[in-house]
Amino acid sequence: MTTTPNFVLLSENDTYYVEYLIGHLVLANSITEAVIFESQSQAIKFQKYLYKNCSVRFSVNTFIA
Repeated sequence: MTTTPNFVLLSENDTYYVEYLIGHLVLANSITEAVIFESQSQAIKFQKYLYKNCSVRFSVNTFIA
């Protein structure tokens, strides 16, 4: 059985991207709170957007539920 991987954004401080709302970046220590992206390209777009607007570096990581 093959499953399609999902993706999460992990910061350099080992916290996960939860949301970015009205200029406020929310991060969590737990992967269960992280936003799960269905495509790698979507995750990369958010990764670039967050670096540009928040100056926070994220890596795109595979998440298999």
